[in-house]
Amino acid sequence: MISKAIFNRAPLAPNRFAPLPLGAIEPKGELRERLEAQARGLGGHITECWPSLMDNAWMGGQGEDWERGPYYLDGLVALAHTLKDQRLIDLKDRFIEWILASQDESGWFGPRTNDGWWPRMVALKALTQHFTATADRRVLPFMMRYFKYQYEHLNEKPLELWATARAGDNVLTAIWLYNITGEKALLKLCDRLLEGSIDWTGLFSAFPYTTDLKRSRPWAQLQKELEGNDDPWSSAWRSHQTTHVVNVAMGLKTPALDHAIHGGLKQGAAFFAGYEKLMKSHGVATGMFTGDEHLSGASPSQGTETCAVAEMLFTLETLMGLSEDARLGDIWERIGFNAMPAALSPDGWAHQYDQQVNQVRISRQKRSWYNNGDDSNVFGLEPNFGCCTANLHQGLPKFAAHLWMATEDGGLVCQSPAPCTVRFRAGGQKVRLDVEGEYPHDGHICVRVSVAAPASFPLVFRIPAWAEGASLTVGEERYEARAGQYASIHRLWEGGEEVRLELPMKPRTQRWYHQSLAVYKGPLLYALPIEAKWSFAGEMPLADRYAEPLTPWNYAIYPDELLREGEDGSVEVAAGRVPGWEEKAGSAAPPPVLPRTEGERTVLHLTPYADAPLRIAQFPKGT
Repeated sequence: MISKAIFNRAPLAPNRFAPLPLGAIEPKGELRERLEAQARGLGGHITECWPSLMDNAWMGGQGEDWERGPYYLDGLVALAHTLKDQRLIDLKDRFIEWILASQDESGWFGPRTNDGWWPRMVALKALTQHFTATADRRVLPFMMRYFKYQYEHLNEKPLELWATARAGDNVLTAIWLYNITGEKALLKLCDRLLEGSIDWTGLFSAFPYTTDLKRSRPWAQLQKELEGNDDPWSSAWRSHQTTHVVNVAMGLKTPALDHAIHGGLKQGAAFFAGYEKLMKSHGVATGMFTGDEHLSGASPSQGTETCAVAEMLFTLETLMGLSEDARLGDIWERIGFNAMPAALSPDGWAHQYDQQVNQVRISRQKRSWYNNGDDSNVFGLEPNFGCCTANLHQGLPKFAAHLWMATEDGGLVCQSPAPCTVRFRAGGQKVRLDVEGEYPHDGHICVRVSVAAPASFPLVFRIPAWAEGASLTVGEERYEARAGQYASIHRLWEGGEEVRLELPMKPRTQRWYHQSLAVYKGPLLYALPIEAKWSFAGEMPLADRYAEPLTPWNYAIYPDELLREGEDGSVEVAAGRVPGWEEKAGSAAPPPVLPRTEGERTVLHLTPYADAPLRIAQFPKGT
């Protein structure tokens, strides 16, 4: 592990926070259990059972040579070193060793059967993580040679389709290397990459996609326009690329990277400008926007692609290293604790291509997707497309690796107080932090501080916007802790201190599409769990998994009458049945705006969204 966090050096805009080296954070509790399930499942065994990775070209094989090998490696590096799992580290090294050995004298690397910029962008992301975890001396000169090649060849070989949308990841890696080496040629490369990429700053500032694309530009129409069209800058391809939900999730980081290099008010404001417009037109209660495969409106029965969830988390993790806007962490936690685990089966062997916030059936049938296949909400090895099978692995491990970050003044910042142990340096000394509690289910958090020798440094805590009345104490000393801001404790730490963080978690509601209501407690979204009858196609654990509902789901809620935490950790809410709210083609119809309820009131016991594969999480409000 490298011994220092990597901050921006001049002339880049200074940043207050930076990620810790991979392996500095050891997650515990529920998050660790999810990571261990991932390691026991596809995360640790996919190269043994999935044709795309069994003989992958990125390990020197004769198989798939495009993005799936790098996608998987990007998550594998994080998973292996976060869990300190030697078997996974050895598997990771099979990819790394082949990639490092593949570079020729020109600087080019990777399988010679593809010449795309895009998959190499992902491979470079994996190499940066590998370097922070191992300090492998070969990585930096390898990357310098490649970036020199790239700079010299971009004019004759411009960015191709996917690379024009996703060049921000290339820029991010070049900035990372510049911050280590100080080689200013890397900033010139960033300029060329940005010039050849989609103008995400302009798009998020003006944002033209405020209506349902199924109506404004149906897939059949767009597909016809794309046939025989190889111009990446044509109107049809621009529409395809800038409404593709994964591209959008990735593109949201690009303006901030541009801002770090060049400044600019629009660049600095582009993320929130874009995110707010996306959520207004396409947002759902998990904090994500829909996309099945392209932006699909705000109905909670539209799908959100798992690739987009994983990439949105990485975008937010990047932005949290560039900004001290606490709102970023609120979005990041909402997605990381809800949408990401909900897309995965508890045993780690299956995932959905699309998840629905209101998901009343898991089946193979025609739904109101924009252009995804009939099996997109099935849990399985490779529903719809295999990109998510490869790319999902980065989501939870990188989330765990960003629970804490370093501060530019030698301290540590808590972005999420989930249970973990942090081992790093602060104030010039080795520091260990043990974070105890049951967050995100409970807001009582204790951080025990151990230091090799007395040292003065800040511990900074992000106080979520929902945590009104939060408190932060060390012994009898109280520190200011305002909701929606960062709170700092700067003192001499002698070891043995306990920091107490109290984050009040009163159940609350938020209004969404068709005036529907979502219920939250802390960062968790709560849902009505629907009892399911499961069936399987194929042999477990690689079988496709289907579920049909066995219990009613069509309820409106009355949060003004009852909204409280139950004794079992659930959230209790008053509700009434809405007979007119029915299933249509395997999905819940849009929530009625003025629901007509029948029968007596009942009390629903809502559970965390990620624990309910069949669920309703956006309810009509009873009138």
